[in-house]
Amino acid sequence: MNVEDLPIPGVLKEFLVSKRGIRTLYPPQEEAVRAGLLNGENLLMVSATASGKTLMAEVAAVNNVLTNDKKTIITVPLKALAFEKLNDFKAYGELGIRVAASTGDYNSEDRWLNSYDVVITTYEKLDSLLRLKPSWIWDVGQLIIDEIHYVNDEERGPIIESIVAKLRMLNLKPQLIGLSATIGNPEELAKWLNARLVKSDWRPVNLREGVYYRGVVTFVNDGERRVGGQGDPLINLTMDTLNEGGQVLVFSSSRQGAVRIARKLAEYICSSPVRYIDPEEAGKLAEDVREASSSRILADELTNLIKCGVSFHHAGLELEVRRIIEDGFRKGVLKALASTTTLAAGVNLPARRVIINEYRRYEPGFGFIEIPVMEYKQMAGRAGRPGLDPYGEAIVVASSKDEVDYIIDKYIKSPPEYVRSNFMNTTSLKFHILSAIASQYAETLDDLVRFVSGTFAGSQGMFSSIQVNSIKRMISRIVDELVDYGFIVKSGDKFEATEVGSVVNRVYLDPDTAHIFILGLGKLGAGIDLDAYSLMLIVKSPKVPKVKVKRGELDELAQRAASMWGSIPLKPCEEDELLNYPEDYEDFLSEFKTAMALLDWINENSEDQIMKLYDVQPGDLRVLSDQAEWLVSALQELARTLKLGGDVVNGLRALKYRVRYGVRGELLELVVNLEGVGRVRARALFNAGYRTIEDLAKANLSELTRVHGIGERVASSILEQARQLVNEGKVVKFTEAAISGQGKGARGGLLDHIL
Repeated sequence: MNVEDLPIPGVLKEFLVSKRGIRTLYPPQEEAVRAGLLNGENLLMVSATASGKTLMAEVAAVNNVLTNDKKTIITVPLKALAFEKLNDFKAYGELGIRVAASTGDYNSEDRWLNSYDVVITTYEKLDSLLRLKPSWIWDVGQLIIDEIHYVNDEERGPIIESIVAKLRMLNLKPQLIGLSATIGNPEELAKWLNARLVKSDWRPVNLREGVYYRGVVTFVNDGERRVGGQGDPLINLTMDTLNEGGQVLVFSSSRQGAVRIARKLAEYICSSPVRYIDPEEAGKLAEDVREASSSRILADELTNLIKCGVSFHHAGLELEVRRIIEDGFRKGVLKALASTTTLAAGVNLPARRVIINEYRRYEPGFGFIEIPVMEYKQMAGRAGRPGLDPYGEAIVVASSKDEVDYIIDKYIKSPPEYVRSNFMNTTSLKFHILSAIASQYAETLDDLVRFVSGTFAGSQGMFSSIQVNSIKRMISRIVDELVDYGFIVKSGDKFEATEVGSVVNRVYLDPDTAHIFILGLGKLGAGIDLDAYSLMLIVKSPKVPKVKVKRGELDELAQRAASMWGSIPLKPCEEDELLNYPEDYEDFLSEFKTAMALLDWINENSEDQIMKLYDVQPGDLRVLSDQAEWLVSALQELARTLKLGGDVVNGLRALKYRVRYGVRGELLELVVNLEGVGRVRARALFNAGYRTIEDLAKANLSELTRVHGIGERVASSILEQARQLVNEGKVVKFTEAAISGQGKGARGGLLDHIL
């Protein structure tokens, strides 16, 4: 099928042909068009990586805007994917398509999105928007769910289900488009979505899959090939590809493994007499990474590797650093990339050869477990660059002859696992039932049953006449728990959220965490260090990634916890029992260590200091601070609703910004008011005597440029912003009491009632 034959506006056809160079469709794309993709039909498209799903989603979205004058929402599992798609869609700006991404601030309706045609969100953000029901949501004519196999995920899966169920409760009927490369039971998922199924194994580049053992690759249906001798498998496989002009992507089960692999490959490539890289281009890329990295330690390591045409990639790296590395690999500056499975989750980064170094990974509490077939398929699908490679190869490294046949049968010849609903687990059900009631999707037990029946769980045979009564009893028990928490009230056969329950729903807290937060606020007494207390309270949320505790740290951490005993909420034991290894001892110390990392962050310890002390890398620290900012903001809303003293509410407001920017309270006025002034520049300005926005508004350019780290361009921006803020009276201020971090612990009657 030719682009000219598509039922889309002429300007879009012209754009695809002249700007994108696309004249004909791939077979799966044509099948999607014939199934009604561009005519409003619900569609589930399950096809191989690089088979054109993303392009068809873009065309469908732009067509929806131009033809139907309706909004499109594209929802994805990860922030990194949201911003990648935002960059992809910017090209359509010349057609008048306005695109925006929204991935945070769960307590906001984002009314500004009313001005945009295509809105890109994470699953969580979209679910939070559907709780708040902004007016623009009624203008949505299309919902594209990318990586829809995440419905199988314990955390994100129920959120996808909740999104679809809420749309059905609102009687909104946008076109639903689901995209995935790996689903074992797509027919079931298509039935739930009331969608037509397009399923295809076609790939633009042929994929050869095999297993490497002792210098030989055994390909499925394609014989054997000798690659290297008895040396290191990764070096043999990598150099074989580089010698043929290809690139290599190596997947490791751990971050440490990815770093070790990158070091080994870089050393070999740099010592080789054959020149594989462009030193000038590699040097430029290395400098870009150095400039973007907040960690000197990681920047030094990456710089040395990149100069050899190699890098590693994992979630411990900052998002911008990862983007630069990805771009360097796409452009061919990097020849080999060692990564954890972060790159298997939708990021568009193909390579001639994909090497899967281990098919087992370590899971705490379980030991080494085999990866799912779905995960293998996601990694293998990265092999083969369309337009660059004549073929792609996915090779698993085996450690014994017996493993060769096992890996072929287990992974290469097997279909991906079936996706299953996780919606009916108690934690998920509690979270989404409160949401359904508080956001007025449901007010009776029958409404709640109808809401749950709209989920994937409801379509998987869970609502037979026999089971409905059992499900009603389960929902009733959860409603009773929410009543006990003070989040729901019953009036006859109707349910209604309380003021506190509405706030819990609005700030996107799960009810159990909200209950813990309220208990903690109830124990907040006079003279307590509010900052430390609050951080140790919010890390109790399961959403906060906990810092691992090493065996040798147990006693030292316990002693530090004892020294801060007065600032610890919901204490796990008596103080004199702390060093006697009480129940849940390590869990408590893991929470404590996580809170201490955050405390060091807001006290302006550097990223490298935090990495050395806590083994929290910059990317992890950003995730940790993002989650902490959200949860402190939620804690602030609860404190306000429960009518705690103004000193507590204002102190939590200040703490929220301190967590965001990683600063002491004295720098808040500078970092909150000024764009382009982070923690390092703000400290330099403060130490130079510029402590308020008014101080800066009175300064001159030559004075500011003498401050360390403040160049002329930045100084000009600071002066312009400061003077405008002062003239318009818009300077955001923080009181001394708010930034001191000392809570008086005043309690309102509502809190006493809840407790």
